[in-house]
Amino acid sequence: MSTEIEKKITSSLVEGHLQCAVAFDIAREAKVNRKDVGEAADRMKIRVADCQLGFFSKQKATHAGLADKEMDQSLLDEIEASLVDGHLTCPLTFNIAAKLRVTPREVGDGASKQGIMIKSCQLGFFP
Repeated sequence: MSTEIEKKITSSLVEGHLQCAVAFDIAREAKVNRKDVGEAADRMKIRVADCQLGFFSKQKATHAGLADKEMDQSLLDEIEASLVDGHLTCPLTFNIAAKLRVTPREVGDGASKQGIMIKSCQLGFFP
């Protein structure tokens, strides 16, 4: 199974990197846990780019860059209501995005703007 995943990873690279959304697709197509794809990429020494939450991105938003960005109050309230021990988990951000019909990146930016950390990457890249 890991050889199949490694082949899919290799064939999906963009400028030598694996995009987060593509890693999710590989996991879905191979019917494996997303963390398995992340572990395979890590073993292959392949970096993930373009995290759907805004991490590992060439265009990563910074706290300062988000200071003046207008955000929907219902998004900020939902983030606040979803905190677990003062932070969000990666899976929760996707749940919030689906519930509010926004992108995971918008949830990530909302969390960053409020100084809230996101933990438990579904690909295993941050604890």
